[in-house]
Amino acid sequence: MKIIEYRHNLEHFSSGLMERYFGGMSFCVFDIETLGLNPAFCPVVLAGVMTADADGSFLLTQYFAETPDDEKELLIILEDYLNRFDCILTYNGRHFDVPFIKKRAAQCGLNDFSVKPYNLDLYLIVNGHSPFRQTLRSLSQSSIEEYMGLSTGRLDEISGKESVELYYRYLDCPNPALKASLMDKILLHNHDDLVQLYRILPVVKQADMHSAMYSLGFPVKGENCWPNMNVSKIKLSAGNLVISGTISEAGYAYTCFASPLQPYEMNISEDGDFELSVTVEKYKGSLFVNIRALLTDTASLEMLGGHVNGFLILCSDNKRNPLEVNMLARELLRKFMGETPYI
Repeated sequence: MKIIEYRHNLEHFSSGLMERYFGGMSFCVFDIETLGLNPAFCPVVLAGVMTADADGSFLLTQYFAETPDDEKELLIILEDYLNRFDCILTYNGRHFDVPFIKKRAAQCGLNDFSVKPYNLDLYLIVNGHSPFRQTLRSLSQSSIEEYMGLSTGRLDEISGKESVELYYRYLDCPNPALKASLMDKILLHNHDDLVQLYRILPVVKQADMHSAMYSLGFPVKGENCWPNMNVSKIKLSAGNLVISGTISEAGYAYTCFASPLQPYEMNISEDGDFELSVTVEKYKGSLFVNIRALLTDTASLEMLGGHVNGFLILCSDNKRNPLEVNMLARELLRKFMGETPYI
């Protein structure tokens, strides 16, 4: 296996939206190349990870399998590297990249393989929570690049299918110079996917990020020795707000019930799944909570538009307020971590 590194000076993207949900968290951009779409038969032959360093530059690292037999080593190194971060940025990574490497890991006998960071899948945000589904003919990454005027930033001229064909040619090539040239073309395709994915990240400003985070979940930075808690599902009903997700480190079981001093229920399984619930009040078409009865520090929630005299409106006129729900969920998880020692 070969490991190739590049340094880039890209324009850093920051916004209030990203800071609200991901402030203070480490992230990387992630993409893979495979020899087909079926993980039962098709190995991973290339994985790329791009990270931002403290000096402001970006480090792009590629793990290239010189033969398919290198796949297991590639996956072992990749698992360790990805799990150093709080979040990974992907494009359709929830449905393809991450499930694919998990299934390939199982095929390679790596049964404990796991990817712990929160997966910020930009495709799912664009597809389900932006106007582009109605305005663009395609939601491929290259189509978003073209829409944002970034298509000229790509030197790569091959498709994923062509990358597969080039890899098979690479395996059979006896000429060292030609073999190196074929490898460079495969690497460039993955390289440009990573760089361009980060460059199109500002598209989130044209999406309904609060709705997206309500539907897709979001990470909550670990506190008081707790690992990160990644919210995956929020269910709001007339009686309860239920927040479900996973803890990035499994093996800690915990259960508590609501009481006057602890107004939430929490259950954590040894597998790392958690579920926290609080009571929600209803009046006509509105659902709300008394945040002063739930939380000690309510300052961040009092700045939201849904705050009225100590109450946070989660749903009004039968319309959910995703920002208020998301921020309440985060503060409740932070309260739990702050009050509960992690053993």
